[in-house]
Amino acid sequence: MTKLLNRSLQRLAVYAGLVLVCSIPVYYFILSRLWQYELDEHNIVLTKEADREDSYLIILILTSLTVLFFALMLTGFILLNRRISKDLWKPFYNSLAQIRTFDLNRHNKISFEASDIDEFDELNHSLDKLIGSSVAAYNQQKEFADNASHELQTPLAIIQSKLDLLLQSKSLTSEQYNIIEDALKASARVARINKNLLLLTKIENSQFMEKEQINLSALLRNAITVFSNFTEDKYLVQETQITENVFVEGNQLLVEILVNNLLTNAIRYSPVNGTITTTLRNNSLMISNAGTTPLNQEQLFKRFGTSSTQTPGTGLGLALVKQISSRYGWRIEYSFNIDQHVFSLYF
Repeated sequence: MTKLLNRSLQRLAVYAGLVLVCSIPVYYFILSRLWQYELDEHNIVLTKEADREDSYLIILILTSLTVLFFALMLTGFILLNRRISKDLWKPFYNSLAQIRTFDLNRHNKISFEASDIDEFDELNHSLDKLIGSSVAAYNQQKEFADNASHELQTPLAIIQSKLDLLLQSKSLTSEQYNIIEDALKASARVARINKNLLLLTKIENSQFMEKEQINLSALLRNAITVFSNFTEDKYLVQETQITENVFVEGNQLLVEILVNNLLTNAIRYSPVNGTITTTLRNNSLMISNAGTTPLNQEQLFKRFGTSSTQTPGTGLGLALVKQISSRYGWRIEYSFNIDQHVFSLYF
């Protein structure tokens, strides 16, 4: 995209070029008349060849001088305009740089510099007000999620406990047993959602500050072993290409959650008798599994986003993966190639 200043200078150069082109024949016509007038006044008669040579000489000199003066004038104007524009637009670019570095998740504060230009001061005031409102709304939303998750823990535990007691009753009919079992499944799903919400809130509030060198190779092998029961239930084949002694720096718990969620996601979306391929290199982790249709990428890493209606989860697993990756400056990507769901983590 062309910048505003460059566009103005381009238009000025085009305009100056048009003026230059149009001015040369005008000057030539005027000087030709003056030249002819001087010749007539002094009764000088030139041959056609001499007159033609003089005409060409006039055109050459006139064109050269005109181009020279126009070039000098245009160059001086451009340099002067750039110098003035640089000082004039400096507050705007300072504000733009502040906005580019702003991130709600990092809690960085923006402070706009004062300007002696009323329009920029008004712009900075409006931006400051807008960002302040956004930060306040974001903090209120986070506080609500945090408080709600904490308050839900006790009643959820009570509900699950009471339902477990009901299941042990000998007087239950088959229909009542199925109803209580469905209620227990729904309660367990709500408990998982609540747990993940609490974890997201803790990550955002920087409650996992400690870092250590983590052997990702060993962690990944252990996670694959832990999930082997789930893969066996769906008759899944695990193919691994794991480079030994790949280390990353981070919190042990968060890295385990990230790896477990990626593996869980691959198992959930794999068809029976499918294959899950896990590839670990020095700077990347790729987990792929078979699939028929791509997931909804717009909703994939959002909280409670529905990427597929076929195997619904809590809607927070991949949101946690995204949050943890962003915390450590890693990049998580999803692609669908040749009937394969591929999640790639670059660190």
